[in-house]
Amino acid sequence: MTEQLDARPAATAGSGTQLSGKLSTFDIVTMVLAYAGPLAMVGLFMSFAIGFGVGPATPLVFALVAAGLFVFAVGYVAMSRHLPRPGALYTYVTAGLGRPAGLSAAFLAILTYCLLGVGYHAGLAIVLKVLIAEYGGPAVPWQVLAIGSLVLTAALGHFRITLSARILSTLMVIEVIAILIWDTAVFLQGGPEGRPLDSFALAGLSDGSLSLGVAFAAIGFIGFESTAVFRNEMRDPDRTIPRSTYFAIGTIGLFYVLASWAAVVAYGPGSVTGAAQQNPDEFFTASVQTYLGSVAVHVVSVMLVMSYLAGVISEQSILSRYFHALGADGVLKRTVGRVHARHGSPYIANILTTVVLFALFLPWASTDEPTTPASVLGAAGLLTLMVVLTLASAAVFVYFRRSDTPAGGLWRTAVAPLAAAALLATVTVLGVRNFPLLSGSSGTLPGILLAVAVVTAVLGVVVALAYRRRRPDVYRRMGRREA
Repeated sequence: MTEQLDARPAATAGSGTQLSGKLSTFDIVTMVLAYAGPLAMVGLFMSFAIGFGVGPATPLVFALVAAGLFVFAVGYVAMSRHLPRPGALYTYVTAGLGRPAGLSAAFLAILTYCLLGVGYHAGLAIVLKVLIAEYGGPAVPWQVLAIGSLVLTAALGHFRITLSARILSTLMVIEVIAILIWDTAVFLQGGPEGRPLDSFALAGLSDGSLSLGVAFAAIGFIGFESTAVFRNEMRDPDRTIPRSTYFAIGTIGLFYVLASWAAVVAYGPGSVTGAAQQNPDEFFTASVQTYLGSVAVHVVSVMLVMSYLAGVISEQSILSRYFHALGADGVLKRTVGRVHARHGSPYIANILTTVVLFALFLPWASTDEPTTPASVLGAAGLLTLMVVLTLASAAVFVYFRRSDTPAGGLWRTAVAPLAAAALLATVTVLGVRNFPLLSGSSGTLPGILLAVAVVTAVLGVVVALAYRRRRPDVYRRMGRREA
């Protein structure tokens, strides 16, 4: 039975734990796009989706994944309206499934962004090292570059969120324009087989591995669920959250459909799968060379660094706000929930985020091959996120079945949440079954990471139950901070 949650405020404007800001819909969407890393997706993961998924039908897979996430967003947006509180997925799962499940979801969300964060910093180090070498620079160890990116994101995270939003907006506009120029060039010139529409035929989904195609495509949408994380820092959250959530999914989906279709056109439906399998690292840049020339390839190399840089900045912002939520609730030390008096930032949570990411980076620091943390941790982060989204969808259904608030229609409160839960659970299972191929790693590492995810989920429940027995005041505040 879902617990009756205490609605008493745990943080007010005068307590020094409430974030504030004036982020617009455009700001939130660009932060989501930054986290999704569109150029990084097009430059690398798109080749895996095509080569090991369903080949020429990949654009249709991106469209289907976007449609599935739209279904999830229906319940997500409904919860944001009925629960005008910060904490996002942590708050929603708590409201629907109870505090133990809510804290478990919070721990899994933190694990998700920690895994993705270390992977993003490693990815940035890889592309930056390559770029430096291309221009005749010194051979800088990737570890030094990764630590440098940690320091940079920590510095930006100390200031008001609008600073990061401005930087991300600039990076995203340039990045998106660059990809659209390539798309346009491909469609105008046509490929070896013209401009075929084979990519949108349902029959193409039966070729190759649909499960892997969906899993790789889902990686490109990571971050869309973070819109509500910034609730208290929005100018008008009741309007901004729905708009930014739907717009982010739609924009990302359309962007990837066009980019993957352009790739199919560039190589031709009969050759695109083999080209993606044979040389995934150069799959995109080779087509840029063909359609835009060598100068454009150099520009793309710089843009790829900017894409990863935008990703790590956005990741720092999201993860620090989850730590801040737990600090403000008292699950962590209350100091973690403090807000900077001048900048309005979760500055203690920002420091904690950097320390945690650095600690998780250390086990990988001795390796000379940073592609392992970049790929394996990214894949593990995707799976843990799918689990949290599945819990959130189930929580929406339960919450509205037991709530006295206006229901808002069966589609929003029952059909869409249940359908989303089923779809997300299916993607999770398929991802676990194909985790070695999805992560590009074999041996014991994938199993260890999956075990860590299970332990993290159980730990959240155990900690919540311990607080219920020993600190009932903290237990009552979990996931229910007043906005």
